[in-house]
Amino acid sequence: MMTMTSKDKALAEFRGRVPDADPRLHSFLGAWLDARGADLVPRRSSFSPMSIPSLLRFIWIYEFAPERQDFVCELAGESVNDVWGGSIRGRTIREVVGEADYPRVRGRWDAIFGQPAIQYGAMNEPLTSLEAWQAERLLLPMASRDGTVNVMLGISLYKLQYRPLKATSDVPEMVIRIPCADLV
Repeated sequence: MMTMTSKDKALAEFRGRVPDADPRLHSFLGAWLDARGADLVPRRSSFSPMSIPSLLRFIWIYEFAPERQDFVCELAGESVNDVWGGSIRGRTIREVVGEADYPRVRGRWDAIFGQPAIQYGAMNEPLTSLEAWQAERLLLPMASRDGTVNVMLGISLYKLQYRPLKATSDVPEMVIRIPCADLV
């Protein structure tokens, strides 16, 4: 009889709560769990995006910059940059998502860090007056060099939906937050 590892249990917990998640998100979460080891969240220095090379184009990392009082993008893969119309490296989350959506996004991020928890989301995102992107993403907290949980590791899987934004959304917004303590 084989005993499940803590990583296997954590992946099973995620699959149980988000059964229709893209399988690439399972690989991404597995790499984060490997970097985490026995800690509640991994340190940024323990996670290498190169551990999942097939997903590099979809990955992004933000770290809180006290002098800007916002999260600043340290890394964004090609697919992420393409969706946002160019490189987002060095830009704050407020600059990337805009003033209207910033309070909602920042509130979610603060909740993720405060618990800490991981967050799965699926939604339509309007980026111009003629197109919208369907996004499926997983957000994973990490600790900075000093141990503060203030680094966000994420993966965004985008699919372009050509349609006027006035059309009703065929993908309702779904957000599921799982406490890191439940992933043991």
